[in-house]
Amino acid sequence: MKKIITLLAMAFCLNANAQYTDLYDFASTPDGLAPEGSLISDGTFLYGMTGSGGTNSSGTIFKIMPNGTGYAKMHDFGSGTDGNSPYGSLISDGTFYYGMTWGGGVNGFGTIFKIKPDGTGYADIFDFGATLTAGNKPYGDLYYDGTYLYGMTSVGGANGDGLIFKIKSDGTGYIKLLDFSGGPNGLQPHGSFISDGTFLYGMTAG
Repeated sequence: MKKIITLLAMAFCLNANAQYTDLYDFASTPDGLAPEGSLISDGTFLYGMTGSGGTNSSGTIFKIMPNGTGYAKMHDFGSGTDGNSPYGSLISDGTFYYGMTWGGGVNGFGTIFKIKPDGTGYADIFDFGATLTAGNKPYGDLYYDGTYLYGMTSVGGANGDGLIFKIKSDGTGYIKLLDFSGGPNGLQPHGSFISDGTFLYGMTAG
């Protein structure tokens, strides 16, 4: 029986027979609050993020067993320049999980970070907002092709309407691929990419 896992104000599962199970309730500030995004599985644990709550009220990274046991907080955002308010999901390259925060970091406009599945090795690998044309305030997931991480920012760029970028997984080689203009090509992307092996596909909010 295949379980379909998603995340709202709680973690729950729904099997093929429509048997609903509440796995975990985000009800205490130290554990994290207001999760936004999807869960990712390594075959043992489910990993996710909350947009607020945690020790610093700036969001968390957590893991939990598919049966709802073993909840563990892996990282509290907002302890310094590590970023805050992650809105999106984690991705994996087999060694690290990668994600983005909407705010915080050195410049206060969001970060790209990585962390190991055991909660060690957290690193802020890129800070948005050093220049507005480089984009800021990402709102979504990253996509990994084996060499580059691809993502979008909701604002910033040459026209202030967001952009598409790629960056190597060690935080080097940041390249802007496209500036949204608010015209025919849209503005303010809020979401993530999928790929068919040739193209990346995404959406804009405006």
